[in-house]
Amino acid sequence: MLKRSSARRAFWMLAILSLAGQACYSYAPIDSQAPTPSGRYVEMQVTDRGRVALGERFGPGVRQINGTIVGQQNNELVLSVDRITNIDGEMGRWSGDTTRIERDFIGSMTERRISASKTALLAAAAGAAIYATAASGLLGGGKDQADEPTGPINQSNRIPSHRHYSGDVQLRLWRIFVP
Repeated sequence: MLKRSSARRAFWMLAILSLAGQACYSYAPIDSQAPTPSGRYVEMQVTDRGRVALGERFGPGVRQINGTIVGQQNNELVLSVDRITNIDGEMGRWSGDTTRIERDFIGSMTERRISASKTALLAAAAGAAIYATAASGLLGGGKDQADEPTGPINQSNRIPSHRHYSGDVQLRLWRIFVP
């Protein structure tokens, strides 16, 4: 039972942390043809022409490329690729490989930014959850005095099956319960 409750608690903590990581960001559109500063995390929607041209590099049917902009050279963006998504919605993780992508292959581009309102809302929800947990006594704050047993600690309600009155004579005691 302890393993199940620990696993359940770990599952919910991971779910909350993953939501927390996503809740603090929003994506804002930026001009895919304008100069873009290095170090920005972007999400690029690939055009049909780009899908055909990038098919050999990223696999057939690439629809979206996520990564950090490393630099710009002429009409190309140098990108450290984090993730790609194909037309079927399947995602593939990349290990930050650097590649060049022509701007003509990019239909639209959005930049990940920290959202102050989402972050504040998440912090308020986390504070409320911590307060509710502490107020309900789920943090292991101890037991009430009323819950403590009274009487001798080593008290037993067990009824012996037989008693020995001497070393050589045994008497069995029977109990008759009358309703």
